[in-house]
Amino acid sequence: MSTAVTPNATSRARRRGPWATLAAWATLMVLTVLSWQLAGEGHAGMGTEASMVTLFVLAFGKVLIVGYVFMDLRWAPRTLHVAFSLWCAAICAGLVILYGL
Repeated sequence: MSTAVTPNATSRARRRGPWATLAAWATLMVLTVLSWQLAGEGHAGMGTEASMVTLFVLAFGKVLIVGYVFMDLRWAPRTLHVAFSLWCAAICAGLVILYGL
């Protein structure tokens, strides 16, 4: 089974690059504002633990976006996609568990 990408498929994907970058930037801005709101309003009526878990998840969501869009993991092989996603999930889960101790 061949995993080679045809030149037309690659060029079509790369043409969407500026729009993907703009959408990623807008998403990062929204997540940043949500993080500031959550942290700035005395945990927004949530418990301290729940708000910290939410902040960790938002932060690692931002890490995923930066990795895929701005560090060009979207053009990388699928195994690298999976490894990066698993790494983010493991580190986020580890931080949540350590915070709970």
